[in-house]
This record gives sequence, C-alpha cells and structure tokens, in this order.
Amino acid sequence: MLAPNALMDSQQPEVYARARDARKQSQVLAEQLRAARRDTAVILQLIRNARDQAEQVHELWLTAHPDADRLRYSAHARLQARLKSMPVIEQAKGIIMAQSGWPEDRAFDALRRASQRENMKLRDLAAKIVAKTAQAAFDEPEPDPARAALPAATGELAHA
Repeated sequence: MLAPNALMDSQQPEVYARARDARKQSQVLAEQLRAARRDTAVILQLIRNARDQAEQVHELWLTAHPDADRLRYSAHARLQARLKSMPVIEQAKGIIMAQSGWPEDRAFDALRRASQRENMKLRDLAAKIVAKTAQAAFDEPEPDPARAALPAATGELAHA
C-alpha cells in the first residue's frame, strides 16, 4: 500500500490538470459574461434611444394637433374629464333607478345600452336625461301651500 504522501504525489498531476481545465473554463465563462454584459449594454442603449425617439415623435404629433386632441391623449386630462362627467352620470343613473325601480347596476347598464343605441357619448346622454328631468320638474307648477290648505279650511268651515 502507498503512503499517504505517495498517494497525494501520484494524484497531484491529475489535480493540477483538472485545476488548469477549470481555470480555462472559468476564463471562457468570464469572457462570455463580459460579452453578454456588453451586448446587454448595447441593447439597453438601443431601447433608450428608441424610447427617446418615440417621445420626440409623440411631442411633434401633439404640437401638430389642436389642444382638444392633446387633452384626449393626456392621462391626466382623461381622468379630469371622467371626474367631471361622473356626477351627471350618477344623477342620470339615480333618475333611471327612481323611475324604473331598478337596482344601480341595471340602471347603469340601461344607460350604457341607450348610449350605444343612440350613438351618443354616455356623459352627453346622462346630461340630456338630467336636463330633461330638471326641466320637467321646473315646468310643473308647485302646489301653493295656502291653496292646498284652503279647501280643507273651507270644508271645515262648512261643517262648523
């Protein structure tokens, strides 16, 4: 049997060979990593350039169109328009619910379907419903409290 040092001495060339192979492989992998990082940096720069170019095209397009179009494509403006039209839509929905006795979701669905059928924006249809209802309420003569009390009072006087 070989002594422990002799065993290690006999395995040394093999260990060194494996270490050299591992070092060569790590150098190859390190070079591949550097190449991948360079490629990634190039691709990232191309993406940034494309994004900047798209923003420039978008700005040019916005300057070539009237303000109404600019507002239509602004997320902030769309949100503000939605917040502005929401109360009138809610009022129209409430009117439909009161007149038909439907729940909220059914009233909104009916409003949405009518908007599509009439080829009219939902907010415009809602404003039309609210205005028509307000006008109808305004046109109805309010009962005069004195006149309402008059028949009852005359009836009481007649019985007395």
